[in-house]
Amino acid sequence: MKKVEEFISKYLLLLIAILVIVIAVFSFFVTAYFDNATYAFTSEYTAYKIDNIILNILFIIIFLGLLYGINKITQKISTKIIFSVLIVISFVIQLIWIFAIKFIPYADQANVIDCAKELLAGQYDNFKSVSSYFGTCPHQLGIIYYIAFIFKLFNTDNFLVLQTINVIFSTINLFLMYKITNILFKNEKVQRIAMFLIFGFFIYFMFLDVHVYGIINGLTFALIASYYTLKYLENKKIRNIVITGICISIAILLKSNYNIFLCGIVIIYILEFLKDKKIRTIMGTISIIIMYLAINFIAKFSLEKIMGADIPKGIPMISYVYMGMAEKQTMSSGWYTGDHMKIYTENNFEYEKATEETVNKIKERLQYFKENPSELIKYYCDKLASTWLNPTYQTIWCSYPGATMLENEEYRNEIEQKTIVKSILSGTIYKIEEEYMNIYQIVVFSFAGYCLLKLFKQAEVKNLLLPIIFIGGFAFHLLWETKAIYVLQYYYLLLPFTAYGISKFYDYVEMKAKRKEMITEGNINIKPEERIK
Repeated sequence: MKKVEEFISKYLLLLIAILVIVIAVFSFFVTAYFDNATYAFTSEYTAYKIDNIILNILFIIIFLGLLYGINKITQKISTKIIFSVLIVISFVIQLIWIFAIKFIPYADQANVIDCAKELLAGQYDNFKSVSSYFGTCPHQLGIIYYIAFIFKLFNTDNFLVLQTINVIFSTINLFLMYKITNILFKNEKVQRIAMFLIFGFFIYFMFLDVHVYGIINGLTFALIASYYTLKYLENKKIRNIVITGICISIAILLKSNYNIFLCGIVIIYILEFLKDKKIRTIMGTISIIIMYLAINFIAKFSLEKIMGADIPKGIPMISYVYMGMAEKQTMSSGWYTGDHMKIYTENNFEYEKATEETVNKIKERLQYFKENPSELIKYYCDKLASTWLNPTYQTIWCSYPGATMLENEEYRNEIEQKTIVKSILSGTIYKIEEEYMNIYQIVVFSFAGYCLLKLFKQAEVKNLLLPIIFIGGFAFHLLWETKAIYVLQYYYLLLPFTAYGISKFYDYVEMKAKRKEMITEGNINIKPEERIK
């Protein structure tokens, strides 16, 4: 069984390494962006441009040079002190941003907030109705509970409270990734590089903080679950299983997409069982699943008990699969089309009939792709590129006020007076941000891919957790409805491996420089350990 685990671990890591490197290659040459998007017009139509390769190389060298220099200069300063300072800086900047933009939630965000207010007021009509927002999207129950809890706790329904708490969760996410890196790689050099890379990621969270939709706070609980999964692999303590089960269940309640983290965690527990054959490992796997099912059941049962009626089934989940392959409309291939709602409405909100029609439409679409293979390739190339090659991962777009908010004259006048805010969203500063994110993206995928190739030769179960979740997210959004913002958390998971890859690159450069220096000085008797392999 151990050999089975070793084989799976090794070649699964190789597969993921190849995938990451392929994305790295394409990100080096192509950049996806939202065409004609400005702070006043929230276009989600993805366009593409060919990068200036020479500039990319130059900026990558500068990026790596600055990272190397900063790491060297701060070598004698405690890592804990540096990271504490960086965490505080990121927290302050994020806080300043949400109060500068004062983004008013709209669309789905506004809907879940309204549902939370109705829940607090004891108004359950919309929770019972099959045609209401909640009736069509009952999977939003967790985030509705969360918002209701925050409003009740702070005795307010001001959205800025939710966004401020998002800043806190974002800051915790930075800390958690650093802790996860320390478990994966005991090398202090890797940890210090990761520290600076993690700090460099806060700009994504800064723009996303205004997004009240379960992504950021759900990620916090998913990362805690991942951390304690890694802790279990180290010490086999049962309390780690309990914390993992509770936290991943909360993460899924806040955002159902975190089911992918659960799948990754379960796979890791199974692989670990194949290796150690400990009963507590397989029982831990079962316990985590039971905790998830129990917490999910309690959340639904409690609402049904309160309102005295069953929660509507909502739009069939398979409709999102169809939307992920339906003919594109105003956005890119596989992005939102509204077909799921159209099918559900036309079938009088009857779950079974909507499911049947959706299945038929999927069959028709598959037949179309079978008869038109060139369209199949074109469609999924566009879907993958628009999802993974946008270096901003749609986070800046999340902070666009858009036409809906700018209809408010008072708000529009306030934004118009904030020159820096406008520049950050779609002006000169925005161009700098996009270029930074583009280089950051290339570096992350390139060195993470290099790292995974290095680890492939000595694959360990602990090194597989984050990569498995990454490829799970990739596969999920290949089939499901997609958006660039939906894969941000999987992109974030690559940072520890990027740090390791960069560390190995620095080691190579330093050894090469040392060898050259020794040859120049006439010392050609280089010790074996100083030779470049």
